Amino acid sequence: MVRRLVAAWLLAVGLLGSVVVPPAAFAHGDGETQEGYLLVQQALGHLAHDTSSEGIDLAMEKVDDALSTEDHEGVDIAEVKDAMRALETDQVQRATALLEGSIEEALAEQPTATGYETGTTLVLPAMPGRTGLSDQDLALLVSSLAIAGLGVFLAYRFRPRDSVRDLRGQLKAERPSADGDSTPTSDPERHA
Repeated sequence: MVRRLVAAWLLAVGLLGSVVVPPAAFAHGDGETQEGYLLVQQALGHLAHDTSSEGIDLAMEKVDDALSTEDHEGVDIAEVKDAMRALETDQVQRATALLEGSIEEALAEQPTATGYETGTTLVLPAMPGRTGLSDQDLALLVSSLAIAGLGVFLAYRFRPRDSVRDLRGQLKAERPSADGDSTPTSDPERHA
């Protein structure tokens, strides 16, 4: 009974969650911007977070979109073209500087941020990723596995001699007879 209630509750929460949670927003597709200034900013965002070949490819796609769009207001196209050549030769820092320089005019036209709108003006290079387990991580992993193994061993070692099914069978076998005598109704040698 309790298991059915828990299963029904989990099913209801899952269904409700699939209806209530908004769909994910995608950074590509039909709703993509056609403003060169925003496309250059998106390319800079890709380069700020990922300088691997995948990040460079995504940035090159945005730069290519910025070059092919008709809205170049506030964008120095010559610097964007130079940045594209720099990206093609894996010169990420040079490309980043060129892309930042290409939108200086558009940035100058933006109003100054005030109050909660203020933000950073410097994009830091991406932090290095973790490549493996440190000595401390490895020690914690081994000790966790040792504790789990000890728990399994102790559960096996100190398990009850009879299972619940065996105990229920014994109780059924020892039920009192109709005349009030509580003699076992099963094999007498089993209980000896």
